[in-house]
Amino acid sequence: MRPILWGTIWFVIGLIGWVVFSIFAALSSFGGHQSILMMVLMYIFGIVFFFSLPVAVIAEIILWIRRRQKNTPY
Repeated sequence: MRPILWGTIWFVIGLIGWVVFSIFAALSSFGGHQSILMMVLMYIFGIVFFFSLPVAVIAEIILWIRRRQKNTPY
């Protein structure tokens, strides 16, 4: 599969996980204590959400350059 497709899949997974664990972290803070596990999971999914597409685009550009150099006769 192409890197952009994998990037899109990870983007959606990160988005859903970030929203879900953000809600859980907010609801757990109503009890008077903040759940460390919810905060860690929220940040992990947020990082996946934020960086998945830019990394996939960079990988696509690198593959495009390699393919172009491979097909260029010297």
